[in-house]
Amino acid sequence: MKKKNKNVVGSSSMRKQYPTHIFIEDKKEIWALCTSSLGAMAISSRMKKSFPQYKLCLCNRETFLRMGGKL
Repeated sequence: MKKKNKNVVGSSSMRKQYPTHIFIEDKKEIWALCTSSLGAMAISSRMKKSFPQYKLCLCNRETFLRMGGKL
């Protein structure tokens, strides 16, 4: 039986729509993979509009993979 990562939470449609994001619902956090400063501005703007109640945490590739994200 395959273990589920506890950090990757949310509906499957949410994960499909935002594949480079990790939703942690109990902490109200979204960890987003960010590779550029321009990308950071775009991600920040979109997440504030889509999920105003969540705290956005931008991370690099290493942190994203360590938290259980998949590329």
